[in-house]
Amino acid sequence: MSSPQRVTSCSLSLRTRWIVFSYVCYHVVRFVSPLHFDISSSDMLYEGVAVPAEGSADLTPKGTIPQEFQVGRVQYSKPVDIWDSISRRQADFSTRFSFTIEPFDPDKYSDGIAFFLAPAGFTIPPNSGGGYLGLFNASTLNDGPGNHIVMVEFDTYENMQAYHDSPGQHIGINENSLSSLVYSSWDPGSLNGSTTNVVVTYNSTSKNLSVFWSFGGEPVSLDNKNSSLSQTIDLAEVLPESVAIGISASHGLCGERHRIHSWEFTSNLDVARPPPGYTSAKAVNSKIHRLLVLITTALASLLLIISAGSCLFVIKMRKKYELCARTDIDKEIRALPLKFSYQELVVATSGFSQDRRLGQGGSCHVYKGLVNSLDRQVAVKRIFTDSKHSQKVFINEVKILSRAIHRNLVQFIGWCREEGEFLLVYEYMPNGSLDNHLFGSRKVLPWDVRHRIALGLASALNYLHEELEQCVLHRDIKAANILLDTDFNTKLGDFGVSKLVDPRFRTQTTDVVGTYGYLAPEYLSGRKATRESDMFSFGVVVLEIACGRRTYQDGEFHVPLYKWVWQLYVAGNVLEAADEKFGSSFDRKEMECLMMVGLWCVHPDPKSRPKAGQVIRFLQLQVTVPELPLAAYEAPTLYQPPALTIASSSSSSSGSQGIVVLSEMDHGS
Repeated sequence: MSSPQRVTSCSLSLRTRWIVFSYVCYHVVRFVSPLHFDISSSDMLYEGVAVPAEGSADLTPKGTIPQEFQVGRVQYSKPVDIWDSISRRQADFSTRFSFTIEPFDPDKYSDGIAFFLAPAGFTIPPNSGGGYLGLFNASTLNDGPGNHIVMVEFDTYENMQAYHDSPGQHIGINENSLSSLVYSSWDPGSLNGSTTNVVVTYNSTSKNLSVFWSFGGEPVSLDNKNSSLSQTIDLAEVLPESVAIGISASHGLCGERHRIHSWEFTSNLDVARPPPGYTSAKAVNSKIHRLLVLITTALASLLLIISAGSCLFVIKMRKKYELCARTDIDKEIRALPLKFSYQELVVATSGFSQDRRLGQGGSCHVYKGLVNSLDRQVAVKRIFTDSKHSQKVFINEVKILSRAIHRNLVQFIGWCREEGEFLLVYEYMPNGSLDNHLFGSRKVLPWDVRHRIALGLASALNYLHEELEQCVLHRDIKAANILLDTDFNTKLGDFGVSKLVDPRFRTQTTDVVGTYGYLAPEYLSGRKATRESDMFSFGVVVLEIACGRRTYQDGEFHVPLYKWVWQLYVAGNVLEAADEKFGSSFDRKEMECLMMVGLWCVHPDPKSRPKAGQVIRFLQLQVTVPELPLAAYEAPTLYQPPALTIASSSSSSSGSQGIVVLSEMDHGS
């Protein structure tokens, strides 16, 4: 039987072995951490308009209706460590990718594609299309070192004056700027859509970032100096430890399709190595007194490491929190609209003269103006100050449009609250409002333009209802509030009676606002605005677009437009409702689809109405519109609006109507 002393000695030996083993594992044996991924990985993140496409990625697809200033990006969804703050060791990495660029119009290229490294969590900045390549915008471009972006760009359009870009079409290595540190000219037009292969490498010892390329699908040669660029960049001085890695592309007025056919990335981060003179645990155990010394040293070191690690963790988290808070504040500031002086807008509109008036709505006059400081034409909404709701309308529109930025929403430029006036400044829409084109004396809008307008309106509603952090209910969707830019693209405007709602909670009862003929029956009776009531209004507008008729004709009370179209649908003659001004100049399949979508949106059961995202897929003919029940509506009857006093006003021929409000709150009920 062993003596108690012997048992204690064995137990001590086992405990000390475990302590030494743990100490060695934690403090000495830190190892090389490899990383590899390719574009087929499930960890790919697609942003903007980018979509996966059978082992490749379409960063800026052309789509059914090409859009301007689109941005698309594919990136690895997890943060990638490129250097270690304790050892200051950096990663060696290499990446290979191949791509093609196809302009939407022959020989009209803009703007390019770029491989980038940026801080982890880096998202697409607002208004970063065109020459900004989806990586910068007008606010961040001048931040310099504050951007923390390293990229290799393949630029297809010269933007020297607008974006401080390098001259000509070029391949370049950039640090925190659109101006390349080194660059080489290239001619994407000569490639005729053939594949460009690229290799980018970084040597952490020499701090050398290099890019090699080949055209026409040829393999990349790392020895060809005529097809390569190199630049010394210490990534530890430019970038944080953890970065986002991806490929971004954008175009401007002249669209181009950027398609990534393959992409792989490999790196090794050697964070530490065993120190020289390391003595194994076996040698330590051979002498008990040295073991005890080592135990004491190990425990002290371990406590020191834990304490230092805790301090570093707290400091790092505090810096990360401060950086995130500072970034959030910067984003908020950049998103804020401009504040104009009253005098500046008086000058811009020639003193709000009658010949500058574009239109009149229920709560405002709208004037055309020229802001000299911006060298830009604008529309200035002057809200009536004699209304008790003028301030509410003003604040509501500023609050919503300051956070809502979308290609199919009218761009909000700024505001003014001086001299007792409430003034809002928007981008100027040269083609006025949709109602003047549908029901006025202007030239008939061709079918393809009308179809594009309906699709743009659905896209705007999908953004307001589903994509914003807080759902926005417009509550006054009508043809007069749909503005058209130079190319007849949809711009939904007039958010004076819109409402922010939290979709997690039940919608509250509110005053009824909007315009008769466009209001859902359940909204009129229950006073609860919902996504479904917005979609009802959308359905009425869609039928007006297809039929070229108002929902109610002027003069006597008539059958609502949607009930008339419904009866033709039941009779199997829905295409007879098509605008007679078309003749036979329209796509019958698209027309029938648009009318079916309109009828589905005005379904008497709100739960049966589609969401805006579904409408987009229907109008793009990606899926078939389901058949509607023939008995959804009773036979049409003459419609008499409810006995409410209507606060409304006429609009000028220019078509920039304001809000036509049907509101019981205006009459004290």
